Amino acid sequence: MSASKKTNPPKREPKSTTVDDEFPVPPDGGWGWVVTFSSFMVSVLVDGVCFSFGIFFTKFMDYFQESKMKTSWVGSVLNGTYLVLGPIVGSLVTKFGCRKVALVGAVIAATSFFISSFSPNIEVLTVTYGLMGGTGLGFMYLPAIVMVGYYFEKRRALATGIACCGSGIGAFVFAPLCEFLLEEYNWQGAMWILSAIVLNGLIFSAFYRPVSNLNKDVLARKGVNSENTCDTDELYLVNAKCFPVTNSDAESLKACRVHPWELTNSPIYRCKSVDIPTINTKIVDNDSDHLNMEISRMAHSHHNITDKKVKLEYYNPLQRKDIFYSGSISNLKMHQDVKLSHNYINKLNREQSKDSEDGYETEDGYRGISGFLKKHVDVSLLSSPKFLVYGTSCFLCMAGFFVPFMYIPPLAQDLGISAQQAAFLISIIGIVNTVGRVLTGYISDQPWADCLLINNIALIIGGIATILVPFYTNFGILAAYCCVFGLSIAVFVSLRSIIMVELMGLEKLTTAFGLVIMCQGLSSFIGAPIAGAISDSTGNYDAAFYMAGSVLAMAGIICLPLRKIAAWEDKRQFSEGEITPMISNVEIKTNLKD
Repeated sequence: MSASKKTNPPKREPKSTTVDDEFPVPPDGGWGWVVTFSSFMVSVLVDGVCFSFGIFFTKFMDYFQESKMKTSWVGSVLNGTYLVLGPIVGSLVTKFGCRKVALVGAVIAATSFFISSFSPNIEVLTVTYGLMGGTGLGFMYLPAIVMVGYYFEKRRALATGIACCGSGIGAFVFAPLCEFLLEEYNWQGAMWILSAIVLNGLIFSAFYRPVSNLNKDVLARKGVNSENTCDTDELYLVNAKCFPVTNSDAESLKACRVHPWELTNSPIYRCKSVDIPTINTKIVDNDSDHLNMEISRMAHSHHNITDKKVKLEYYNPLQRKDIFYSGSISNLKMHQDVKLSHNYINKLNREQSKDSEDGYETEDGYRGISGFLKKHVDVSLLSSPKFLVYGTSCFLCMAGFFVPFMYIPPLAQDLGISAQQAAFLISIIGIVNTVGRVLTGYISDQPWADCLLINNIALIIGGIATILVPFYTNFGILAAYCCVFGLSIAVFVSLRSIIMVELMGLEKLTTAFGLVIMCQGLSSFIGAPIAGAISDSTGNYDAAFYMAGSVLAMAGIICLPLRKIAAWEDKRQFSEGEITPMISNVEIKTNLKD
């Protein structure tokens, strides 16, 4: 039967309970808190292992009788690999989902640390501990970030803050733990136990339940039947309404009530070929609001589906433009201005339609890793002066980022500080890093906060403090330095996505984030080995900290004129018609008075 003959469907008696009564779990809560805790614990494992390599550094160097530079490659390959693999892991997440990728990562990481205990030389250890371990941790790292953003919107800043605190807690716990294991079981035994600990990532990753599966389970428990289906060619879900596309007549638009939490995680959900439970139905009148009609017209442009049954098809998490945004979504201009929000939805739909036409997306996801990289790693950003400046800043920062984690423990022991106290210095960095992320998240939400300036000041102060490390001669002063350094890197990591949105706009966050992470991974590969080579040539660790502090300070200094550069570039692009007000830089702070 054609859709035109169904313009006056029989009215259904309303149920005694509303949809919201039947499904009380909100999108910003419920199972999302379980996912947040799981992401927190995965961060503890991943960053705990990465930040505690300095505890193993001297043991590896003495056991294999290798230089500082050659030994530092083990930790650098670990850190660099798990960062640079980000885009590739993203393509796997798109095809297989966060849970499967993270589970495989936990197995790879645990296996790599176990077989590392049998390494006959430093080269093999670099492959097993560094390359294999970094691959496993990379498979665990990205899903942990993505899943929190997938379950939260209004409370994302809080949820992301909780999950990211696992990084500092990992450093706080793993440094003394690894030192204890080294004393009790030597480094080979410590590797076995570390392998068993990392294997717990299997448990935490198992809680990464897709939202669609969660909703399906709830529907089954609630006994909602799906015998009646919407007999249409294609549906579009927007703001808890389901729009069939059969003809341009507004009377043919049947709006099916759908629980809002199925829609929260993506502005638009396309529906094809599956049953939708009949809950409440009504007819959208001819005077439907502009947004509904606009979405209907856009939906009509898509190809028709011959199967008349309708199925919810959710987009993968990385389809969201704000999936890596760590700040409060409510601070984004497009989420506050209704008209701009409508324009954003329209633009997002056009982009997704174009992606399908270009062949990046199929029913099974993106066409391989190359298709994903083409979409999510936009090399055209390298022609943007503001992105080049900020990308260079991130590259410089990561060149010095891991140097204190790797060389503070051996430096402290050279000063006569005990191994236990030297390990505790890493714990200090970790706990201050945790507190710093919470404070930075709170400050960044304030209307008066200049996130770019705060980032620059933090990096400059952290760099200067690192340059002065050779002049610190006792545990107390080194502990004070670790507090300063831990706070400075907390500010950098916490504000990274916020600054990218401010500079590049929300539409380019995913692609910009992918490029920046790759650059940071490459920088992590070379930073510590360069510092190690300098230490080998000078016979001490002083020059290593001079180098690390200099690049950290430079990372902040080169960003001081960045806002003026961004304003100049935006003005030039606007005058040339390359951008429009709707899709140009997104306002993070909306403190303008009405």
